[in-house]
Amino acid sequence: MPSHLDLYLIPTRKGRYVLYSRPDAMEVLEAESGHRIRQLIAWFMRHRYRIVAWIGRALNSAYNYYVKLEDRIDPQERVLKAMGVAERFTIHFIRKENGGSIGSEFHAVLRRQRRKHIFWFVIDLFVSCIVLVFTPVLAPIPGPNVFFYYPFLRLLSHYQALRGTRVGLGYQDLEFKSLPGVSSVTDNPGLTRFLERMD
Repeated sequence: MPSHLDLYLIPTRKGRYVLYSRPDAMEVLEAESGHRIRQLIAWFMRHRYRIVAWIGRALNSAYNYYVKLEDRIDPQERVLKAMGVAERFTIHFIRKENGGSIGSEFHAVLRRQRRKHIFWFVIDLFVSCIVLVFTPVLAPIPGPNVFFYYPFLRLLSHYQALRGTRVGLGYQDLEFKSLPGVSSVTDNPGLTRFLERMD
């Protein structure tokens, strides 16, 4: 597992900074993070009680669908989750006009993301608890029970994103490297799609 993650602090057309990282670097770190979730799901699937094992099999199916959709939900969330697994960061930045210090801009992005994920964590926790009460009614419905699995998987994802913001805000030895401008990274098709979705 690589311990280092290159982050890109890039201003959007709306003038707000966003965090980006190369998809290949995130995929390696996500495999480590996802491995823990898969271990938890496997524990459910091997459980001696049939209802718990059934929940584990359903969660496994839902998790496979969810992984495919996750990047479409919030691309910055993936970056935060990768940060929670990485041990070191290098922040490559493009300075915007009338911006503050890069360190304070980086922390402002993380604090904004932390507020957002705390809000959605609470919402998804509430929805998951309500649906859990109705599980005996919803369980017989054929196919994946998206009413329960989606909020539950989003809950796990928000938790991992919050862990990433905590790691980023607590990290003491940040390394910043200046980029000459947006043109220096716009030849990256992944970044171009990312910025289009963030605007």
